[in-house]
Amino acid sequence: MAGVLGGLAALEVSEWKAKRKVKGMFWITFIAIFGSALTVGLIGAAFAMNFRPLLAASKFIPIIGMLYGNTMVGVALGIDTVLSTADLRRDTVETMMCFGASRWEAVLPIAVDAARTAMLPTITSVSITGLIAIPGMMSGQILGGADVLDAARYQQVVMFMIAACVALGVIAIGI
Repeated sequence: MAGVLGGLAALEVSEWKAKRKVKGMFWITFIAIFGSALTVGLIGAAFAMNFRPLLAASKFIPIIGMLYGNTMVGVALGIDTVLSTADLRRDTVETMMCFGASRWEAVLPIAVDAARTAMLPTITSVSITGLIAIPGMMSGQILGGADVLDAARYQQVVMFMIAACVALGVIAIGI
């Protein structure tokens, strides 16, 4: 089920949201979104949230859905920034490569700028959680009768999982 959702997320980012396209873009976005969400989701479910059984659908599917949704935003912003900035700075990149720079050295400033742009919504969201905005998971647990501190802890774990997932996805598209 997680693979199907990851495929749909990659399809939306690579085919419907992207202004520019490159060959193999679906597979790049699929590996970035699915790989980062599954990795962070499994590690978070096993160690931070102590899910037993690990892949309990009632717990794991909502978490992986939140990870997919946020990673899609970061990956879409990252891809769009990389492709548009590379197009604008094409002369600079070609000049650097003519003077002996490797491909990675030539596009490193573009990749850093794209990572910064892609992570901005997630960093902003993490910084205001609990102070300005009370996310749905936390408020749902509180309204459901859970302890406020437990709800806040779960929300912190989920927000850190989202930040890690977006960072991993953005790194994956940059490589």
